[in-house]
Amino acid sequence: MKKVLKKITKVMAAVFTTVALLLCAYLIWLTVSDYQPLYKENLVIAHDGDEEKVAPGKEYSITTYNIGFGAYSQDFDFFMDGGTESKAKDKETVLKNIKGSVNELNKIDPDFAFVQEIDIDSSRSRKTDQRVLVAHGLDDEYTNCFAFNYKVPYIIYPFNDMHGKVSAGQGTYSKYKFETAERISLPTDQSWLARLFGLDRCMIVNRVKTSNNKELVLINLHMSAYDKGGEFRQKQLNMLEEVLQDEYKKGNYVIAGGDWNHVIPTTDINKFAKTEERPNWYDYIPENFSPKGYRFEVDENIATNRTAGIPYDKDVNFTAIIDGFIVSDNIDVVAKKGSDLQFKYSDHNPTTIEFKIKN
Repeated sequence: MKKVLKKITKVMAAVFTTVALLLCAYLIWLTVSDYQPLYKENLVIAHDGDEEKVAPGKEYSITTYNIGFGAYSQDFDFFMDGGTESKAKDKETVLKNIKGSVNELNKIDPDFAFVQEIDIDSSRSRKTDQRVLVAHGLDDEYTNCFAFNYKVPYIIYPFNDMHGKVSAGQGTYSKYKFETAERISLPTDQSWLARLFGLDRCMIVNRVKTSNNKELVLINLHMSAYDKGGEFRQKQLNMLEEVLQDEYKKGNYVIAGGDWNHVIPTTDINKFAKTEERPNWYDYIPENFSPKGYRFEVDENIATNRTAGIPYDKDVNFTAIIDGFIVSDNIDVVAKKGSDLQFKYSDHNPTTIEFKIKN
């Protein structure tokens, strides 16, 4: 019996040592290959727009839509939100959802669009190149650019269905020519493990000429959600406020928007009350974020996001408005239109504003 126990102990020690060595090798691999973008980077601009300048008095529209990397059908629940699934059901589901999302954008037909959670060759979205699917699926040949905000060679959790390789980002689309396209890194947790597995949040800043020799500055955002204590969410807002104030001093027209991962402050968090309790991360954008000369604009009657810890049930899931825009006061917003898709293709709904720049 002692010999058997001794043998079992040796086997267990060998297994433990092997697992420890593999884990160390895995973490070293992630460390060496860690995506570390610069604070500012110029982005490649695809397809030069036919229209060069926007003009005062003319109506334009802009839409923001987080397409959820094509995984979030109504029956999808995500492990990071408390659900069970780490990947889209299959490639056909991803293609159906991306095609559906793009078709909705074609129906809206915005002059400008901010799109978040676009995957490229990621395990969780069954190795689809969504950057190409979105750009080529839009009816108009939009000028566009893309910035990565999440690159990890392989995520080994959850162990029963590993998340795998992740390569994702956000894109901005325009019927008008971009003068510049820039990726600006947002503050994130830079501790070792957080840096290896977390998102490298950013904003895309594009500039479009106006006929009165100013610029329309478009800022595509995807802010942090899971931030205990809100430290980095606050730092991101502080940085954004600095950018907004700087552009305002220049006299430019500015629209910043996207997935704020905060409840938009002009909306009522209880308006869409369901049976599910509000998750803790659904917080309003703090009152101390108040850039002078700006205001929030969004359709306050259509929820833009659902919880993803359970499949979607219109009578159960908590929903709120966390996608929208903040605009400078030299812009008139003439209409606000949310799209109530019942979260058919994503855990977000698109939302749109129509606007005019002042002379």
